[in-house]
Amino acid sequence: MQTESRVMCHKSTILRSRMKSVVNGTKLKTLVSLPGPKRLSLLGPLNEVIQLGNPKTLHQKISKYHKKFGPLFKIKMSETTAVFIEDPDMMRSVFEYEGKHPKHPVPEAWTYFNRKHNCKRGLFFMDNEEWFYYRKLLNEHIMRDVDWMKDPIKRICDKTVTNLPQYGKNNTSGNQVFEIHNLEPILYKWSVEVILCIMLGSSYNDRNAMKLNDMIDEFSNVVYQIFQYSSKLMTVPPYLADRLQLNAWRRFEEIVPKTLSIANKIIDTALDDLERGDGLLSKLQESIPSREDVKRIFADFIIAAGDTTSFSTLWCLYLLAQNEPIQEQIRTHNTHDNFKSPLIRGTIKEALRLFPVAPFIGRVLEKDAIIGDFLIPKNTLAILSLYTAGRARSNFYNPNEFLPQRWIRDEFNNTPFLPFRTNASLPFAIGIRSCIGRRIAMYQMQFLISKILKTYCLTIMNGSDVEAELKLVTVPNTRIKMVFQQCGKS
Repeated sequence: MQTESRVMCHKSTILRSRMKSVVNGTKLKTLVSLPGPKRLSLLGPLNEVIQLGNPKTLHQKISKYHKKFGPLFKIKMSETTAVFIEDPDMMRSVFEYEGKHPKHPVPEAWTYFNRKHNCKRGLFFMDNEEWFYYRKLLNEHIMRDVDWMKDPIKRICDKTVTNLPQYGKNNTSGNQVFEIHNLEPILYKWSVEVILCIMLGSSYNDRNAMKLNDMIDEFSNVVYQIFQYSSKLMTVPPYLADRLQLNAWRRFEEIVPKTLSIANKIIDTALDDLERGDGLLSKLQESIPSREDVKRIFADFIIAAGDTTSFSTLWCLYLLAQNEPIQEQIRTHNTHDNFKSPLIRGTIKEALRLFPVAPFIGRVLEKDAIIGDFLIPKNTLAILSLYTAGRARSNFYNPNEFLPQRWIRDEFNNTPFLPFRTNASLPFAIGIRSCIGRRIAMYQMQFLISKILKTYCLTIMNGSDVEAELKLVTVPNTRIKMVFQQCGKS
């Protein structure tokens, strides 16, 4: 009876497969027939170096492949076949195949380091039931019930803007006009402080802020190097980089423990000073079993948020500093509650379209998927080419121009900016494994931009356009230099 049942089940599987391979009377193509750059078997891992090129310009290389092979193509990487997708409808369809516990690709250098050092990490590195438990727990407080976060975010944004002149060079007329030649560490520190203030609520006061200040400065200076060195390891298997003791691996292996150690000290100090019950840590005290679990979850939260939000904001300020008319439009409507301004939200969405902080988003398909005209088997890595899609003429009107107005919708504006395919820009992804911090990130960017533009007019000092390069996230290829001039002062 069991044998008969297995045979029936096997026949049913074959029948479903045959039915699934035909849609609307059209036979689907297979992964084998999907185009992509050729792989020479004699070269082995060197294929990836040749096919993917310099990690800093991977987004440009993939854009060229899309022009050559179309909206869907494949690359064999190590033991994995990756399918790159540029078409907005195809990109969105990937999320329809997510299971209860979606899996995403994690940089090999990070997973290898974690295995080698038996290092337990936070939400980004979790899978299956462990991930689902903590994700569900955090969703309740930072994805659904979010109004409580506004005060701590606003408090840190106000403090950061008030302190901007102290970073200035060539101050004239007091603090009315000054230059900042490197915004990155300022925005790193701001982003980390926002997360700490959300964690602690009213307990994050002047007293413990002073105790944490040196650690936050040190953390801001160190964490960026994780992304810098892990991006250099993208085209080298980490076990090989370790065996050969390549400089990139040695530096990565030094920086990760140092970063985690500083993050853990910050959280330990914060926990020791926890006094009032209005921060995220207080809300989660009963649900997270141990102090060590709290530390590993929030250490990675600080690392991820510090990097992604700071660079997203940096791109926003860069684009605004190049576009004084947009600044003035925002300033004209800069009311008390202006952080909700549609034009500020449009500015952030437009910056994330042009410079998505994660230029690629990946999912490991948990079941066979129909993407376009192709039947893509389960366990294939599907990668959304957000940088390419966001700048495609088929998706956006004048795609290389900064036009935040294209995102504004009201009864008077049914967008003249066509084409306008919103699915081509998914900076936070969608589905149940979308970015856990997107509500925090949007609030803090809105508050900070609103406060800066209420106080200052921005002018870019860089003599030429700043280009994007990849260090796992999209970063400027040079320091962004900016003049801050108090509004109405000359």
